[in-house]
Amino acid sequence: MLPYNDPYTQVILLGFVVFCLPGMHNAISGMGAYGIDAAKDANIVNNANTALGAIFAVSSLVAGGLFNLVGHRWLLFFGGLSYTLYISSYFAWGFIHSAPFIVVAAILLGLGAGCLWCAQGAIMMGYPSEGDKGKYIGVFWAIFNTGAVLGGFIPMGIQWNDPDAKTISNPVFIVFLSITVVGAFLSLLLLPAHKVVRADGTPAAKIKFSSASTEATAILNLFKDWRMLALFPMFFTSNWFYGYQLNLNGLNQPNSIRTRSFDSASYWGAQVIASLLFARLLDNPNWTRRTRARYGFFVLAALLIIVYAGGIAFQSTIGIGNGGFKDYDMVNTTGEWIKFWLLFFGYGATDALFQGYAYWIMGALSNDIHVVARYVGFYKFAQNIGGCLYGQVSNSPIGNNATHPENAVGKGMGELFVCIALIALSLICAAPVVFKAIQETSVETAEETIEKEKQEYAAEAEV
Repeated sequence: MLPYNDPYTQVILLGFVVFCLPGMHNAISGMGAYGIDAAKDANIVNNANTALGAIFAVSSLVAGGLFNLVGHRWLLFFGGLSYTLYISSYFAWGFIHSAPFIVVAAILLGLGAGCLWCAQGAIMMGYPSEGDKGKYIGVFWAIFNTGAVLGGFIPMGIQWNDPDAKTISNPVFIVFLSITVVGAFLSLLLLPAHKVVRADGTPAAKIKFSSASTEATAILNLFKDWRMLALFPMFFTSNWFYGYQLNLNGLNQPNSIRTRSFDSASYWGAQVIASLLFARLLDNPNWTRRTRARYGFFVLAALLIIVYAGGIAFQSTIGIGNGGFKDYDMVNTTGEWIKFWLLFFGYGATDALFQGYAYWIMGALSNDIHVVARYVGFYKFAQNIGGCLYGQVSNSPIGNNATHPENAVGKGMGELFVCIALIALSLICAAPVVFKAIQETSVETAEETIEKEKQEYAAEAEV
């Protein structure tokens, strides 16, 4: 059995924290419109997601510095409680129909989620040794998304005998809220970073005292780093496709919670499987790290082309001009539903590969947990700029939003084409980092570390 202060033990525990928090959030969002009536209330969700994404973007950038100042446990705890509040706002919608409550909760979740995901990313990429980064990312991603898988089965099990249900029931919301509270307090069991020790006796993170001015300078310097700028489109796109795909689930099964729930569980289950398989490729000891980076790039690109070709074929059969969205049910219209299910499963798998590869690239650029924390903050900053803009595209004339179907142009195909264009741009811009910047090792020598610290102290003194 691994000791409690082993990095792998801590990342597994972190996985269960996120299992209970974003995992439950993803389970509900995966059903489309957070379990409320997707056909009637998609507009409310899109507006809330815009507010969430805007605040999430700013807080992520700041959270990279906060991680180095206050550590990860309080960031995770605060972030955890914000997920509880956000889910409760949709629970309350069934009683008070308060859109302002949802928007305020979205703003607070933006603050909390920025803190939680920055702390998570720094630990996941900063604790492992160079040869284990793919493994740590894959295992974390699998545990995290298992939460969404089980979360998807909760409403399906409770509401199986109600095939006409359009929203999830109050008992289901209560179960989700209880799990998120457990997750928030579970985060307090994680050890401080400097107490985590690898199997070879080296600390996973050295004690490093920072200041607000040092962190502010370091964060601003990320906007001058060509590698971060080249990866910006990939970071920007990494949550964009979620909105399109998850709304598609709600729009095609508006009257069947059991089908939406099963599809949601399958979507996140695909992410579990894909993340574990991709980790084996990215950590393959028979290849150099540069070779693994290139193989990972080509595998990701090939699978994205295959899946999104299927997405174009499916989108062309729905939307305005083709009789509107379908009303699938996994029991009553199995033959039609299974086609969508296969596509949705493929979407989930490629999403895991896309985000997992982005994390792996960042981890390959540095082993310093303090540097990685800032990278993750920049990543979530860019990611959530994309997330907050997506909702407005969905509400636009080219979107899939069923609330205003009379405005849709091209059967909603424009929204999918925007997604595909962003993915293509992401891969093109990331290629120079993959083929040039990733080296065989990013371990700094003692002399380099000392020189780096001297420069940091000098910069701080000038301020």
